Amino acid sequence: MALAQLKILSTLEEYLALEREAEVRHEYLDGEIYEMAGESLAHGYICTNLAGQLYTQLRGTPCGVLAKDMKVLSGPYLKTRRPAKGLFSYPDLVVVCGEPQFHDERRDVLLNPTVIIEVLSPSTEAFDRGAKFRRYRTHLPSLTD
Repeated sequence: MALAQLKILSTLEEYLALEREAEVRHEYLDGEIYEMAGESLAHGYICTNLAGQLYTQLRGTPCGVLAKDMKVLSGPYLKTRRPAKGLFSYPDLVVVCGEPQFHDERRDVLLNPTVIIEVLSPSTEAFDRGAKFRRYRTHLPSLTD
């Protein structure tokens, strides 16, 4: 992650409370919050074109495509009073098949993505291909691609 850490939290609940009120998006990684950068024009075009193609391909199936504002939890979720291990991220695109499962009644943290698409940039490529990808594969049993 190329952006600066904002602060250390004592709980995941504090992150969710902060994020649900924030005007900008943040990712949570093992107790640290990172503000997300805005996207470049090329990144925006790539995501929009992919979303359009996926929407067309998935129409009439039990699957749907979600854009970049759906949080995904990948990592152990432990309610503690200390900084907790876990990753709340905003993939560029998410496909979910069947009934979506959510973290809580707010329905803003998806637990069962089928496909996650990250459009890489030079500043995030190492993290996206490394630690983030490992967490997705380890903690999301619903993930196929």
